[in-house]
Amino acid sequence: MPKEEKVKFIEDLQSKIKAATALYFLDFSGLPANDFNEFRRSAREQNMMVKVVKNQLALRALKASGVPDGIDQVLRGPTSMIFAVDDPVAPARFLKDMGKRIPNIRFKGAYLENTVYTAEQFDLLANLPTKQDLRAELVGVLAGPISGLAGVLEGMLAELVWVLEQLEQKKSTVSGS
Repeated sequence: MPKEEKVKFIEDLQSKIKAATALYFLDFSGLPANDFNEFRRSAREQNMMVKVVKNQLALRALKASGVPDGIDQVLRGPTSMIFAVDDPVAPARFLKDMGKRIPNIRFKGAYLENTVYTAEQFDLLANLPTKQDLRAELVGVLAGPISGLAGVLEGMLAELVWVLEQLEQKKSTVSGS
């Protein structure tokens, strides 16, 4: 690749790295072209982009983007990068699902939240709850005490009404006799 093309490729890759919420690295060696095309199509449907990269050019773009030094351990052998746009953990779940259908896809590492994750840490990422699950859990945690407080206040109000009714009955009994 001529030098100008390399510079343009690195700049393009840097802009994609900066726009992504997470990066995942795959080894696609031994994967039939049709399976890889199916994989890319499925990733695109999930709002992710897959790009085959040359390791040296990717390393330059990653270092220029501020990715820590440990990333060079991930960039060995044939490498594809997945750029997550929305949920940074969604690609891990996607890779786990796709790995069942296409076993030749191998996770090499990931970079998210300023941390480099190795292949051994893949299950940790893939088993994290989704953003939507966390939001629902947060709503449940916040709604629990509020619901309890509403129940207590309602009970106190009912008790006050009962006491007032008792006083009224007692008063009418005393004034009637």
